[in-house]
Amino acid sequence: MLEFFSANILSVVLVFGTVVIIHELGHFVVAKLLKIRVEAFAIGFGPRLLGFRKAETDYRVCAIPLGGYVKMAGENPSEDLTGGIEEFLSRPKWQRFLVAVMGPVMNILLAIVLLTAVFYHKFETPAWLSEPVVVGIIESNSPAEKAGILPGDRIVAIDNKRNLTWEAFSLEVATSANRPLEMEISRQGQTIRKTITPETQGKHHGGYLGVFPYSPSLSVVKNVMSGKPAAEAGMRTGDRIIKVGDVELEKAGKDLADVLNLSKDEVVSIGVLRQGQQLELKVKPYLDKVTNRRMIGIERDQTQRMIVKNLTVAEAFRESIQQNVKFTSLIFDILQKLFKHEVSIRMMSGPIGIAQQSGIAAKSGFVDLVFLMAAISLNLGIMNLLPIPVLDGGIIAIILVETLIRRDLSLRLRERITQVGLVVLILLAVIVTYNDIIKVLPASLEKYFP
Repeated sequence: MLEFFSANILSVVLVFGTVVIIHELGHFVVAKLLKIRVEAFAIGFGPRLLGFRKAETDYRVCAIPLGGYVKMAGENPSEDLTGGIEEFLSRPKWQRFLVAVMGPVMNILLAIVLLTAVFYHKFETPAWLSEPVVVGIIESNSPAEKAGILPGDRIVAIDNKRNLTWEAFSLEVATSANRPLEMEISRQGQTIRKTITPETQGKHHGGYLGVFPYSPSLSVVKNVMSGKPAAEAGMRTGDRIIKVGDVELEKAGKDLADVLNLSKDEVVSIGVLRQGQQLELKVKPYLDKVTNRRMIGIERDQTQRMIVKNLTVAEAFRESIQQNVKFTSLIFDILQKLFKHEVSIRMMSGPIGIAQQSGIAAKSGFVDLVFLMAAISLNLGIMNLLPIPVLDGGIIAIILVETLIRRDLSLRLRERITQVGLVVLILLAVIVTYNDIIKVLPASLEKYFP
């Protein structure tokens, strides 16, 4: 884990630092424009490490890099307030609302701008995401197989949500672990209704059904590893694997790795198509110690059919708006399911999770890193609008309540609200940090953690 952080520290600083600075700039700029005295602009929390002072403001970097803050004069009711015009609480409610809301607004705007830039540079997305949910591969012993799903079935609805694409279907399943889903299936002109419950799978405890679209490229051999069983049996690059034992992969809706792992035969007969000629090879799989699965020593072609478009700035902006609306809907859907205990708390991530994803995105390329930054910025903006005391949404909620009741809340009540907010944030920080640590632990240790 230490090696991971040291190798990817720049990507973490770029992603998290940019998102936090933009958020705090939103508060800072509006406060300055309204002539509210800003005493500190801080990146991080805790002891001051370095910085400089300009006029009335101390610009500082602090020891704990988990966010940031803008300290304004008179923003805390427990302070000795003078009632001066430069103090936050002395300003009209609409001005305090603008200061509070501009942090999240800047994060949302950043997400829109970043995705617009990404889509204008190159709009590229896997074609299968926007295709209808036609089942191509069914994993053995999966909930889908146990429920009788067959290759060629088209899943047309889940819980009355219709016109599904693979993207919408995958998200619905991932956020529905252990929750029965009512599915409408079209099979050879007949309509079939089934209730299927996705299982929990992976470190995020997401829902797993075990169905995937069929991809012809997955049956094509991209590379044959020297000295491995496939090479010894005469398999070549470009061979298309069509049969394992008695199982015709495409017809049965099975994946090569799945069938190999289930086979108990010491030597497996594998049918390949080579330059139009069908051949039968005898291969002796080996047990991989890392994955604990039977393998033959090949790499398959992972190439996906992509949709690539050259968009104008206006088109890229519209696509960015659509994607951000989709992401926002997903965030609220997950939050709703969290409160209803319909999804696992493991789906939440904190700084360690952000660091991990930043490192992965950085290795994939700058575009992926920018895309991740946009997603994190939008997430931060939305989460900060939640009516949790201490967060921006809590301040906005208090302003709205005071506006409705036409009087300010008492100092004692404000202090109690702040204390509750701090407790909630501390608990949330503990939970997401625990989640992050569990996700980076070796699989052998996962069983010791609930």
